[in-house]
Amino acid sequence: MGHLFLDIETYAALGNPDSALNPYHPESKVLVVSYNYYNGFKPPVKEKLQKPTFLVEWESDEKMILATFYLFLKEIQANDTYLKITGFNILKFDLPYLYGRMKAHKIAPEKELHDLLFRPFGVDLFQISAVLPEKTLEFEQLWGMNHKDVSKKFNLQVKEGTGLDCSRFYDAKEYDKIMKYCTEEFNFEQMMTAFYDHIAKR
Repeated sequence: MGHLFLDIETYAALGNPDSALNPYHPESKVLVVSYNYYNGFKPPVKEKLQKPTFLVEWESDEKMILATFYLFLKEIQANDTYLKITGFNILKFDLPYLYGRMKAHKIAPEKELHDLLFRPFGVDLFQISAVLPEKTLEFEQLWGMNHKDVSKKFNLQVKEGTGLDCSRFYDAKEYDKIMKYCTEEFNFEQMMTAFYDHIAKR
């Protein structure tokens, strides 16, 4: 049972910001696919963390990076039938968006895309964040926290800016700023460990 940590950045068009959230607009686009795979039953310890792989649209095109990730995921799942895909808000955002864009580019039949993206066991760190007391107690119901707040809670690296900023960096061809944001955001391995330690101590 391996662990795949995953994140994407999407494009918010100037006249249609919903394109960053809904993959079915003409302007919708995946800018970056970030991922890390660890082949092992337990998540990686701090000393064995790897640098993530970044597939970036501006070095080829969206279809190419999606096809590359699709082939990687297909190969991994062929050898790891108990794969876990982990990220922050992946169940509501990353996986459905990838499905929509892969479908738009006809990367593979819909049934195969569904099996690759939705059948693996998913760990959504946003959903787990409801076990943290701050927002849950404030609203008197299970309430998730955003990525920055969870990172601060666990003293992890905190990203600067927002995903919307990445779209404006993209328009200005300031790709190094996008990569800085993506690198700072990719703390999912440490966040998973922090959640486990938090729950184990309760």
